[in-house]
This record gives sequence, C-alpha cells and structure tokens, in this order.
Amino acid sequence: ATPAHAAWSLVWADEFNGTSLDTGNWNIDTGNGCPQLCGWGNNELQYYRAENVAVTGGNLVLTAKAESYGGYSFTSGKIQSRNKQSFLYGRIEMRAKLPVGGGLWPAFWMMPEDDAYGGWAASGEIDIMEASNAMTAIGGAIHYGGPWPSNTYSSGAYSPGGSFADAFHVYAVEWEPDEIRWYVDGVNYYTRTSAQWYSSGAPSDPNAPFDQPFFLLLNAAVGGNYTGCISTGCITASFPQQYLIDYVRVYQDIPNALPTVAITSPAPGSAVPAGNVTITATASDPDGSVATVEFYNGAAYLGEDTTAPYEFTWMSVPNGCYTVQARVIDDLGGTATAGIDFTVGTGCGQAPYPGSPFVLPTRIEAEDYDEGGAGVAYTDTDAGNNGGQYRTGEDVDIEVCADLGGGYNVGWLVPGEWIEYTVTAPGTGTYDFVARVASESQGGSFHLEFEGADATGEIAVPVTGSWQWWTPVEFSVNLTAGTQVMRFVVDSGEFNLNLFDVTGAPTAVPDGPGAGVIALHRARPNPFSPRTTLSYDLEEPATVRLRIFDLRGREVRTLVAGERVTAGTHEVTWDGHDTEGRPVPAGVYFSRLEAGSATRTLRLVLLR
Repeated sequence: ATPAHAAWSLVWADEFNGTSLDTGNWNIDTGNGCPQLCGWGNNELQYYRAENVAVTGGNLVLTAKAESYGGYSFTSGKIQSRNKQSFLYGRIEMRAKLPVGGGLWPAFWMMPEDDAYGGWAASGEIDIMEASNAMTAIGGAIHYGGPWPSNTYSSGAYSPGGSFADAFHVYAVEWEPDEIRWYVDGVNYYTRTSAQWYSSGAPSDPNAPFDQPFFLLLNAAVGGNYTGCISTGCITASFPQQYLIDYVRVYQDIPNALPTVAITSPAPGSAVPAGNVTITATASDPDGSVATVEFYNGAAYLGEDTTAPYEFTWMSVPNGCYTVQARVIDDLGGTATAGIDFTVGTGCGQAPYPGSPFVLPTRIEAEDYDEGGAGVAYTDTDAGNNGGQYRTGEDVDIEVCADLGGGYNVGWLVPGEWIEYTVTAPGTGTYDFVARVASESQGGSFHLEFEGADATGEIAVPVTGSWQWWTPVEFSVNLTAGTQVMRFVVDSGEFNLNLFDVTGAPTAVPDGPGAGVIALHRARPNPFSPRTTLSYDLEEPATVRLRIFDLRGREVRTLVAGERVTAGTHEVTWDGHDTEGRPVPAGVYFSRLEAGSATRTLRLVLLR
C-alpha cells in the first residue's frame, strides 16, 4: 500500500527538559519596554527580569512576583526567539498550565522577524493563546491593517467551563497561506482566512502580512489593557504565580511516509514466566529514520529505546494478563503503534473485561466477555479468531458488525461453545433482556446460566437471511441481587451474537435516586480519532462521575468529577488525552458513568 501522508511533521521543538534555557533558541527580554514602548504598549505593570525565567522539572517556568524593581511593583518573565528561530506556516503548538488571579495575563504569540510591510500592525501579529484573571476563557487573535493607529484586529474566544489554570492544556494555531485556525486541546474554536485580513503595506498581496517568517514569544504579564487592570491597586492575584510551559513544538506539512513497528517478543497470546519480561520490537521508516520506539503497558509509559534492536526490559512483572504497545516515532514526528496481549505466570484468572462487572440494567457487548482465556471465560470449538478483530490473541471469533452502532459481534457460534460475563444485579427481581442475533439460513437456540444454573431455558434464534441482518430476541430473567457470572451457552444451530440490552429494572426493587434513571449512549464516533462524544440521559438530577479507564482498569481521565447535573440529555467530549494532557496510545478504553447509585460502562476504541 502507498504510505500515508503525515501532515504536520515535527520540524523543531523545545521540550524544556534541561536545567537552563537553551540560548540557541531563545532570548530573555528584560525591562519595561521604555523608552520606545513603556508598559510594552499595553499599560502593563511588570518589569521583566532574567531571574524570573527558569527551566526546571521538565518545564519552562515564568514566575510573576509582587516585588519592587525598576520603579515597578511586580516582576515577571518573558522570552522570545527573534533571530534564532522563526517560521513561515505550520502548526505551532504549546502545552502549558496557566497562572491564575486578578490582573494576570499569560500569552503565547508571534511577531514578524522583519517588518516587511511596515510598523505594527501593518506587518502583522499572531496571538496563539492569551488569557487573563480567572483563566476561564482562552483568546486567539491576529493584528493587521496599517501602522498604528490605523491598525485593526480579529479575535475569537473559547470558554468550555472551568479554569485553564487547573491543568495542562494544549494550545495551537495551524497557519497556512490562506487560513489560520486556533485550537485548544484539539478543538478548533476560531478560523480566519486571507479574505479577512490585509496589509496597507502590500495592497495587491492577498496573503500579506501573514506570508513572512514570524518568531515566537512567551510571557506572563501583570496588568495591562487585556486584563482591564492598568493600575497597581486593582491587582488581586496572590503571588508568586507560575506560568508552566511543558513544550513548544512546530510542525510543517512535509510529505512523510509513516514508519512501521511490530512487537516480535513476547508472541501474541503467549504465556511467559513471572519476573522480568523483555519486550522486543522491529521498526523502520521508508523515507527517513526511526527516532525512538516507546513501550506502554496499556496507557502507562514503560520506557523507550532509540537504537535497534528496539527493546525494553520490564522488571518484576507479577502474574496477570497484559496488553503492551510499541509506538514508533520517526524523524519528522510520524507515528505508528502495534500492540499484543499476553499473560504472565499464572495469568489473571477470570475477571471482568472492562475492569468492573456490568451493572444491570446496561448494554453488554458480546465481544466484552471476561478475561481468563479458554476453558475459564469461554470455550470455542475451533482454534483462532475467525473474524480476526478486536481480541485477536484469543479463540473467540469476532468480526466487524453491520448492526446499528457498528462495532463488533461474536460469530461462527455453534453447539458446545459458551462465553461468560461477570454482572452485578443491584436488586432481586425480574430483568428484561434483548439479544441482537443474526443467522443466514439455519437459526438456532441458546440459554443463559447464572452461577451455573439455567435461568432461561432454550431461547430460539430465527433465520434472518444473512449473517449481518440482525433481529432482537426478547426474554426475561429472574435474578438474585449481587455479583455473579452469566454464561451464554449455544444449544443448537449456527448464528451470530452482537449484544445483550438489559432494559428492565428489577421489579422487586422500588425506583429510588440513581436506580434505573440513567442511560449511557453509544459514543459518536466509535472507533474514533482523535476525539469522540459521549452522551447520557438523567431522568432526575444526580451527582455524576464520568471516567475513562484502560484495559487493566486504570483510570486514564476524569471527564465529570462528582458534579451535580440536572435532568436531561448531556454530552461530554473526550479528546484521547489523559489527565496530564498527554495523548494516550491507540487501543480499547472504557467509559464508566456513575449517577447516584447507578453505573453504566461503554467500550471505546481509539485509533491513531
């Protein structure tokens, strides 16, 4: 196949991983802008000092302080890359955690290397990120037109709720000849085209002034026009405050054939002794070189290797079931990922595949059967996964599903096969089930067992005319409250199974707060890249937690953190990043919704 074109290949970056500022990339600005531009042209109230700029803990740290210096009541830090690093077009990106408080104004912006079209703002300015005061909104802008005071600007804002000072976020512009787009955590919140800007210094050039190299600036101002506070007395922030920048990266649209990677050891589905486990991978890049290969246990970073053979020794690995991934990064930032499942020592025994039992009523996807392997969590009469999808290291036959919502289904089901799922019934009573089944010509039957006892008798599966023409089969089950193993047993025929929808609440348990009052809908899209939208319904107000877990049950991200939510339909977007703002590897994840005493779980598939 023709290699994919990787847009926005990495061409320059400063990861701020050392102990001092790289003076090959940056200059430190000092002073108050006088005499030419006192208050830096914005009525700012700080004096910039080199002492307020540091590189430590993997971050660039710009510290704003309440201290008298140079006739000012505040000091802070500012750096810029003029005559050292400048760029024409690309994706310019920063990951940062903002300071917070009345009168603070952190910014990430760009200015022209040469004022090719005249003084500010005839030669332009690009504001990638600026925020102020409570940091609840992010601003992006361009300045253009004529020299001051004939200048003008266009700006947009993004305020999804909460403060951007609470965690690290990724801020970026994608700058092309005819368009500039602004992003926060992958959300495009503002766009301007060349038809919406101009320069009086080049009236016949539709791309001016944004068709010349620009350099980078980072600063943490105190006061100024943008904050609405231009006198010392209105500053209410507590000091010191730190503007933490994890990295600055620049990508450009360079044709780049993506690298390839494969894990060669351990083998998929294999069992290895407990103790030290060496993970080995092969990697190559058809039009460049491999920069590094990273190794992950689920979403947890293990380590990396920059030279072939690419390997990492994982120390003292206990008994269990694991999913490891290798992620290759080439010299232009192109990536590819490969993963395998394997067991260590005695394995993990039988355990719920999402990391916790399915709490009824809920949807149970057929492919999300328990962990534990053949003879423990399932029996399949032929070797291998006939469909070659999803859990490829096991013998359950899984294929892509054409039923509503897509995803996967379990197929090639014949008598003698069974699959188990761990479920929790919150109360004793009758639960209503709907199974989605398909059978081309033969039909068949199945029954459900709970804790080894037949709870349904044989349930008929009709002929639907195709392996992907689906129909519901409805039945009810009387259950005792508690966590138990549900075994799906094929009695006759040959058919496919997509899912079970458990739609009824237990009749013996009265409805109460959080009981049977929530629904977690299938994510849109799913599989997804780079983000997906989760929606849920509440019949009455409830305290809600919505979290993302990896395959091993480790929490990756909290999307809703114990907030009181009104009744109705609500939507939340997950951008494929963890709590620290880092992109997580491709793979399977689970969203878990808790509202009152009710819980729902949904499988997500992230592609990279």
